[in-house]
Amino acid sequence: MKLALIAPVVGVALFAAVHRRVLGIKREPSWPPGPDAVTADGALEATRAFNGGTRAAALEFAWSTAATLDPYVEGVNFFPRILADVEAARESVHILMFGWREGEIGMRMAELLGRKLGEGVEVRVIVDAFGSKPYKQAREMFTRLAQAGAQIVVNDLMPPDRDGLFPHGRIDPRQDELGRADHRKLYVIDGATAWTGGAGIEDHFANGGFHDLMVRVTGAVVRQMQAAFLTSFRGHGGPLGDDLAPYFPAPGDPGEIPVALAQVIPGGFVAAAQAIAEQIEAARERLDVMNPYMTDGDMIERIRAAAERGVKVRVVVSQASNNAMATAALRHRYASLYEAGVDVWELPGTVVHAKVVVADDLVSFGTVNLDAWALYRNSEIMLLARSAELAAQLEQSLFAPDIARCRRGAPPATTRERLESRLADRLAYYL
Repeated sequence: MKLALIAPVVGVALFAAVHRRVLGIKREPSWPPGPDAVTADGALEATRAFNGGTRAAALEFAWSTAATLDPYVEGVNFFPRILADVEAARESVHILMFGWREGEIGMRMAELLGRKLGEGVEVRVIVDAFGSKPYKQAREMFTRLAQAGAQIVVNDLMPPDRDGLFPHGRIDPRQDELGRADHRKLYVIDGATAWTGGAGIEDHFANGGFHDLMVRVTGAVVRQMQAAFLTSFRGHGGPLGDDLAPYFPAPGDPGEIPVALAQVIPGGFVAAAQAIAEQIEAARERLDVMNPYMTDGDMIERIRAAAERGVKVRVVVSQASNNAMATAALRHRYASLYEAGVDVWELPGTVVHAKVVVADDLVSFGTVNLDAWALYRNSEIMLLARSAELAAQLEQSLFAPDIARCRRGAPPATTRERLESRLADRLAYYL
């Protein structure tokens, strides 16, 4: 009888532990950057100081500068430019990617990197096991790349958690990656040029099935982006070597655009989430939000409050997204958003996947969805830039043309739709 009781108790305890580990939300004060935050000039030393004891360094980055911030909308526009930058690499190509699959664009990137390795260019890669399938469907592609000399590490959302270079990583007894996706997308080329945004190296970004944005970055802030990559690579057991200085070249033009790099690192470091919240609160005239998964009640209420204080607020989402539950949860909020004065626009014919907020002249872009997973649980990255020019560019190339082909979002109409959307909203913590 006692043995019969032990199993359910152990099962409940195990479920509670996993639930707390995977679904729990922890938020430490992570924003704004403090006086000891890592500057662009201090990025090299911060990387040297990182001992690799955790999967990623929760580095607090100081405000820095960018020389250029060039937004590219749609894969047909950004992939050729990214590939051209990789082709032009002379020293190193570093890629951090949630989703890199073995389709046409994925193989094209892998083949290009194979050629660059043959030219003596160093290639380091971090991929997420859930998004990129390096041990399953994409194993052949990543194995060939590793055999060509690329150093690859993997974030393992599900056990077993392996640290070290793919495909011969060692089992990490801590299993500290359980339930934590690395959702970031980042390229750093020769330590001088970087890209970030929402797109994976996948065909649905290349062919327009997913509507996204990538931004090309130069200037001093690239040094901080390099530190974010290298500390993450080391945290997954990848070797860095002794001479890190070549990865942090002095920028030819450090730039004058004020910009801050912010991340979410599991364990309570939620700088990006807190920065977006502050950005929305600071809006006084214009607030434009484009995001695929808006289920976090706190963020939705901040958007609603902006409209109530007289800000012109526009929200752009998918008419039919790839997450029906998240879409239903947001539609439950349509009526209250409209009541506050928010304009909600649904884009047809594609899945909105860009993550952009424009609050007056303050712009954020990167990988952060407005849901609990991205805001609090997964690894995420974004840039926050104070730039009237970038805000105007995004109005011209993204928001205005998208809204011109949108329809106004309609609240749930039938009893069934209302019940489904209400239930989805109640489950937003898990979506």
